[in-house]
Amino acid sequence: MTIRSTDSQSALDKANKRRTALTFIVSGCFLFIFAYFNLAIGSSEIHAKHIFEYFFTSINNKQTFLIHNVRMPRMIGGLLIGGALALAGLLMQAITRNPLASPQIFGVNSGASFVIVLVTILIPSLGNHATYLAFLGAFIGGLTVYILSGSTKKITPIKLALAGMAIHLFFSSLTQGIIILNEDSNTTVMFWLVGSLNGLKWTAVLSVMPWLILSLILTMLLGRQLTIMELGDDIAKGLGQKTQLIRIVIGILVIVLAGASVSIAGPIGFIGLIVPHIVKRYISKDYFLMVPLTFLIGADLLLLSDMLSRLITFPYESPVGIVTSFVGAIYFLLITLKAVSYTHL
Repeated sequence: MTIRSTDSQSALDKANKRRTALTFIVSGCFLFIFAYFNLAIGSSEIHAKHIFEYFFTSINNKQTFLIHNVRMPRMIGGLLIGGALALAGLLMQAITRNPLASPQIFGVNSGASFVIVLVTILIPSLGNHATYLAFLGAFIGGLTVYILSGSTKKITPIKLALAGMAIHLFFSSLTQGIIILNEDSNTTVMFWLVGSLNGLKWTAVLSVMPWLILSLILTMLLGRQLTIMELGDDIAKGLGQKTQLIRIVIGILVIVLAGASVSIAGPIGFIGLIVPHIVKRYISKDYFLMVPLTFLIGADLLLLSDMLSRLITFPYESPVGIVTSFVGAIYFLLITLKAVSYTHL
């Protein structure tokens, strides 16, 4: 009996490993496909021949110039931002133990948005430093949430969620007030507030790339601690984990991941909420595998959304945040309908 149960467990483990490997392979293949279409689709035609010339030859023409200065920074930025937002969502759900948590409730998005609107409308002379100021706004938002949630004894998941929502609503109301009181608010601000990859330049992408890559590496190194934290605070402490310190480190990583992304692309919604749910359908509990898969699928989803945003009103463009919100709404509607039908059975 014992031998039979051991054999069945071994077969189940092998099946899970094959499923995980297949998920990684498929996600990687989709990443290459979406990256190619992001370079090819737009108001100006780019063919496979031009992409080959850009990567493997020294030919300089209109197409290779367009790829290097417009399409490539936008594609690399979308890849990094999609992965970073998804990872920030996964970490938020881990430390708050709330499956509906996202970077939005950490005050990061609203803090960065407030600073951008403030600078663009009221202090336009600082417009050249908008990216760095947005990063600063994201840090202020996240830091305020931490100070409020830890103001009484210790930080708990419930305190984090409540403080985050309070700060999010506070900064959002200030942002809306500035826009309403200034009728000259330009379309650039409104475009940015929805979330957009349009106009991303190498300078902006390269300014956040080291932060995002370093945060990804640190998150992977924390995979074991995150897995243990899933067991609950009491068990984690019993296994020697410093839960308070881990929460603080993870919170800082969320601020860096989401803050860097929002500072150059605006508050793109739903990526950090949807992707962790998708990942948990294939891998659960093992954060060492969940972290890279979350980054991959987040990059896939944002590149796909950016591709669709160019096709909706072709040859014009729509903000990618509209597409991600639409996809997110449909995804959660399907989950809700599935749950309702399941309860009736």
